[in-house]
Amino acid sequence: MLSPFIPAASTQAYLAQIPQEIQQRAGDYTQGNHWLILFSALVGILINVLVIRSRLLERVHTHWERKRTRPWSGALVVGATYYIVAWSLDLPWAVYAKWWREVRYGLNTQTAGAWLAESVIGAVFTGILLAVMLMLLYALIRRAPRTWWLWSSALTSTMIVFAIVIAPVTIEPMFNEYKPLASGRNHDLITALASEAGIAPDRIVSYDGSKQSANYTARVTGLFGTSRIAVSDALLTQASQAELRAVVGHEIGHHVLHHALLLALAYSALLTLAFLVTHLLYAPLVRLLRADGLAGPADPAGVPILSIIVTATFLVLTPVTNGLVRFVENQADVYSLGHAREPDGMAIALLRTADYRAADPGAVEEWLFYDHPSIARRIERAMEWKHQHRNGR
Repeated sequence: MLSPFIPAASTQAYLAQIPQEIQQRAGDYTQGNHWLILFSALVGILINVLVIRSRLLERVHTHWERKRTRPWSGALVVGATYYIVAWSLDLPWAVYAKWWREVRYGLNTQTAGAWLAESVIGAVFTGILLAVMLMLLYALIRRAPRTWWLWSSALTSTMIVFAIVIAPVTIEPMFNEYKPLASGRNHDLITALASEAGIAPDRIVSYDGSKQSANYTARVTGLFGTSRIAVSDALLTQASQAELRAVVGHEIGHHVLHHALLLALAYSALLTLAFLVTHLLYAPLVRLLRADGLAGPADPAGVPILSIIVTATFLVLTPVTNGLVRFVENQADVYSLGHAREPDGMAIALLRTADYRAADPGAVEEWLFYDHPSIARRIERAMEWKHQHRNGR
């Protein structure tokens, strides 16, 4: 029988390799991220209140309806206007939270201009998709004013899946260059792992992720015919063979276990819940904010009301959404250990993420705020697997 202290001792030996200054910096960064969850939600709510107070969307909607009789077009225009205004008002906060702070901690290698250019490109795609979704959502509200929130699950799941499907084809190439893996050791190692999982070699590509960040990463993108595993150049150039097998094995796990589709459906279900809350609280919030010019839930000028309620709902649901992601990450780790069989490679790769993720948080902190299992917990699982399977067992 294996001693239960062996995996724990091995885990602590790995964690002891993290320099004290990195532990302190990672702790500060991680604690700050916890506060960002709250402050980002509050900034979003404040922006929506300002948009309501300005009555801009009401004026845009009224002006548009004077020239057009089709209500769907009004919802489309109002939705696009809302996103442009909200994105512009949020930009100073985004510069701080998503660029300056990342640069300060050495996690973003972009200049302000490069970051802003990519943000604008992303905003264009997001704005188009959001405007179309709002157009369809408000059509649904008009047709089913009492049960629209229930039927919204079909709409949101379709839109989320659509966005994931088209991302590798239309969106991701705007930010990075994706190309087939270069021939050599890494190519042979990765394609061998992929072949064992029934994944065609052309489904695994490399990309120049170092232009945005030095993070040691790979990721699964797309769905169905567009799905692929993208490996960052930082990982390809810095990883040992064991680390590369462990990390790519983890991403193959996401692919094989259909985690992208699972999360898309789960988030759609949570959006349906948020829309139910919107259905129940819309009128009281309109009265509270004295938005008397809104005609009712079917009025697209009321999209800031919807946004406030959805934002607040997802803030409350933070432990749930984090738990969903931790669940699939745990599954992918288990898959990697069982197929790549590189527990020490996984442990070393995890240590390389310790400069932006506190390694050993308390159980409550991890449950509330971590969207990945903690480094300590993941290394401990790898060490348990190693000792359970040593000597080929």
